[in-house]
Amino acid sequence: MSDLNCYITTFNCGRSLIDVDYFAANLFNGAPDLPPDFIVLCLQEIAPLGYSFLGGSMLAPYFARFTQAVYDATESRFGEDSRYASVIVREVGMTAIMVFTRHQVQPRIRWVETGGVGVGVWEMGNKGAVGVRVGVSGSESSEETRLSFVAAHLAPMEGKWQRRNEDWRSICENLVFERIPTVGEQIEAADPAGEGESEPLLSAPDEATSSSSTPGTMFDPPSHLFFAGDLNYRTADQPPSPNDPKSWPQPVETPSDPQHYSNLLSKDQLTREQSKGNTLHHLAEAPVDFPPTYKYSTAAQKHVAHTTRSRKRTQADGRVNEITYVKPQGDEEDVWLWAEHRVPSWCDRILFLEEARPTVHSYTALPVQPTSDHRPVALSCSVSRKLGDVSVPSRFKVRRDWKERRAAARRYELLVGAAAYLGLTWEGEALLAGTIVGIIGGYLILHALLAT
Repeated sequence: MSDLNCYITTFNCGRSLIDVDYFAANLFNGAPDLPPDFIVLCLQEIAPLGYSFLGGSMLAPYFARFTQAVYDATESRFGEDSRYASVIVREVGMTAIMVFTRHQVQPRIRWVETGGVGVGVWEMGNKGAVGVRVGVSGSESSEETRLSFVAAHLAPMEGKWQRRNEDWRSICENLVFERIPTVGEQIEAADPAGEGESEPLLSAPDEATSSSSTPGTMFDPPSHLFFAGDLNYRTADQPPSPNDPKSWPQPVETPSDPQHYSNLLSKDQLTREQSKGNTLHHLAEAPVDFPPTYKYSTAAQKHVAHTTRSRKRTQADGRVNEITYVKPQGDEEDVWLWAEHRVPSWCDRILFLEEARPTVHSYTALPVQPTSDHRPVALSCSVSRKLGDVSVPSRFKVRRDWKERRAAARRYELLVGAAAYLGLTWEGEALLAGTIVGIIGGYLILHALLAT
């Protein structure tokens, strides 16, 4: 029975629209030439707070750019024979997940489940997790492989590692997967041609797979599980002092050099807290052989934007043939430009269920992005279609009121999102100003009519 190949990327978007060509050109850096069966984007801070909390059409432009980048990158890297389709897009507040699959695998997706939870203030989705679980049929009707992907964003700041541990517990207690009947394009923006998707991406399920009698958790029923995101675990328990940046990592080759990143990695909070059994239970990670992913300075982002240029070749039918980003000669990355008020850390991580350890092909950080202070992280791996016995006991029980808590948090999100939209965006400010002018104008007209 052949394996399923997965390519998972986590990226804190910095609440900004991505540079499509740049993201596409670097999406598969270090990945093998074999086209993955599933491409999963785990996204944090997908858009400004007002847009994220209101959701819907507010997020369409942000998702559309990622969709276009995935389609461009796959056509450029693997050719048009390896076409991809969007399986599902889901978001909870500012955290989102996008799942794509090869057209050859698409008919074998029998069902999809989703779930989400907020762990921010009032359990709103400024921080939280959103998950997707898919069932993939095998060569025989009785065979089925379950894959679970969770995108997460935990509490920030150096000294908040205990809060991050609590966020993990909240996710375990409140992230529940529920079956959805069919899956098509979840948003209009997922179709770059703007034509929409009229057919579902699932083949018609039979009665046995069309509904789920018991909502699932991250660990039950057993599945291949990937937990990815801006987990925010740092390499220091306190903010840096003014002299600390002098010793921070730089691109040196010798591990014995004090500025080699491995010296800072030994202080990683996630490694420490996992070893104590305080967080991310039953999850493991491939060796971290890349520099810190956070926090790159504004100067670093501007440097990328100013020293790269796009080379995008298209065929006569409009399909992308090649995407490259070229740096001028002599301008290689010879220094890492860190923001001096945050200790460089491996905030962005991808972990997997230890009992169902995949075959890892690569685990790396993608280049610095011109639109974010985080570097994306990507995991290329293969999982066995035959899952075997990977049952693990969850450390925490699911709360009985998880659905009511999420519904209450969603109401808060709409209120806060509307306030943020009106007060923090130019569109909202214009709308608010127009409303005020209209009210005042109406009052003056009514007063003049009554005075005559």
